[in-house]
Amino acid sequence: MQRPLRRFLHVLIWVVALAPPLAAVGYLLYANLLNPQVVQRLTGNYDGLYWDAAQMQLAYSRFESQLLIYADGIDRDIDKVRLRYEVLQSKLNVMKGSTRSLVATPSLMKRQAEDLDAIDATIAPFDAEIAMLSERPERAVPMLEALDARWSAVTDLALNRRFADVTEREAIRRDFIAKRRELFAAGLVLLVLSAAAAALLVMNGYRRTRLIRQQHAALEAEHQATRAAREASMAKDAFLGMISHELRTPLHAIVSSIELLGFHSHSESDRKVIGRLETAARQLEAQMKDLTDYARLGAGKLELRPEEFDPRELLQSIVDENEQAARARGLALAHAWHGAHRCVLADPHRIRQIANNLVTNAIRYTERGSVSIEFALSGPAPGVLPRASTAPAQTLAIKVSDTGPGVAAAQIPLIFKEFTQLDTSRSRRYEGAGMGLAIVRGLVELFGGHIDTDSRVGEGTTFTVTIPVAAIEAPEAGPEATPIQALWAPPQVMVVDDNPLVRESLCEMVTHMGYATRAAGDTDSALALLAESPCDVVLLDLHMPGRDGYAFLAGLEARKGGRRAVSPRVIAVSADVAALASMAVEGENRFFAALAKPLHYEVLRAALQRALSAPREARMPG
Repeated sequence: MQRPLRRFLHVLIWVVALAPPLAAVGYLLYANLLNPQVVQRLTGNYDGLYWDAAQMQLAYSRFESQLLIYADGIDRDIDKVRLRYEVLQSKLNVMKGSTRSLVATPSLMKRQAEDLDAIDATIAPFDAEIAMLSERPERAVPMLEALDARWSAVTDLALNRRFADVTEREAIRRDFIAKRRELFAAGLVLLVLSAAAAALLVMNGYRRTRLIRQQHAALEAEHQATRAAREASMAKDAFLGMISHELRTPLHAIVSSIELLGFHSHSESDRKVIGRLETAARQLEAQMKDLTDYARLGAGKLELRPEEFDPRELLQSIVDENEQAARARGLALAHAWHGAHRCVLADPHRIRQIANNLVTNAIRYTERGSVSIEFALSGPAPGVLPRASTAPAQTLAIKVSDTGPGVAAAQIPLIFKEFTQLDTSRSRRYEGAGMGLAIVRGLVELFGGHIDTDSRVGEGTTFTVTIPVAAIEAPEAGPEATPIQALWAPPQVMVVDDNPLVRESLCEMVTHMGYATRAAGDTDSALALLAESPCDVVLLDLHMPGRDGYAFLAGLEARKGGRRAVSPRVIAVSADVAALASMAVEGENRFFAALAKPLHYEVLRAALQRALSAPREARMPG
């Protein structure tokens, strides 16, 4: 639920909950304190019901007394008699008016109205009689008799009025007390509601504060976990990079020594030993390369280096690399090409790595039957596009099939996770670090392609990788370069490396190729040797204590100065694969080529041949 709607609902609930009690309390306050009738009854001028009756009783008695004095001849003042009569009539009229106030007691109001009418009927003829009293005073006697006959009624009127007055005052008092109790109860209810509302607000605030603290704690824990994961990833990358760098240098000495031993004649048993050493070294090199690539993939530092290549030649070389391993396990390694014969633009080294990992994995897990690898190039031909121009919609499909045990459909996502083995028992039949397919998936994603897996338990597995490539025009045949050694024999090659094992193995490999070699253990010694006599190619280690390989280049440029001297071609040789990759990505062109340790014989010979055959101005492609 959105926050504004939730806030509106909260306000509506509060209004609905508080409106009835507030309305009730407001009504009680108005009815008891502000109602005009109540105010009038409590604060208005009030003489009481009994006061009117007492005044009329007093006027009645005075009129009777004055009339009696007149009749006895004590006071013959007729005006006083008439005045007392008029006062009695006025009090009688007042009594009639106040009788309407007895609405709360209808029977009393009716009875008093009848009594007042009877009294009025009794004294009404007195007006004419009073006018005749001065001539006939004896007429006062019947009037006195009539007044005396009604005296008990006048007294009852006063007494009843007194009772009604007391009753009304008592009702007012009870009503006053009842309303005060209602106000007190309403105040208590309002107080309880206010306390409840305040408690709810406090609890809500406390709950919000606790929730905010929990959210802050969760965010802080997430930040700490992210930092820990980042630090762990950096530590892992640093560890893998360090292990790779430290292992590549001695591995180079092992690989080069094994390859040099293979060039000599040996007995059958020695050849088997050398073969086992070569197989183990290549497996160790492959594992180390997987570790390095895995670390660089995780750090996002692995970059593609597109170049022109013939996919058919790449397919054949992959088959040649894995044919011996397949034959050793009694498997048939088949291959096929589908599509036109043309060159493409992509990264052949990473495509080779993808295909090799899939084929190696298939050979490892297949006990009998066959393994097949197929390349298929699809998409429009480049047509009349100029050389090195790209054409869209070109795809290279790599299909690797085997007749191995297969994988259950539910377990297929697991095989692409790093360091994952489906068989984790101590007696597992297949070895491996569980990295090959994880690296394949990472490389395929780096290409922007996709990988499909079709596997059936007991029948085998088929991996199909689709990678976007760009078709290019075939290069025009040009004049072949003439190697320098055909003109100046033998070429001079200098090896600069601080590790004596690497330095000696490189010198032996170069010597076996037929080139003259010199060696130096540091930058200063190498520059001194160059000052004595020039050379054609320098195999330079980039990371050396003191002055490194870049310092050697700076010294070489400084020694050349403004002279038109010809500098040797410098080939960088390093165990730091990440540094070599960054040089290629950043377009570093100070080196003719860059080679990674361990360095194989054929790779070194091809690089030296290119360096010796290239023009003097040539540098490493950017």
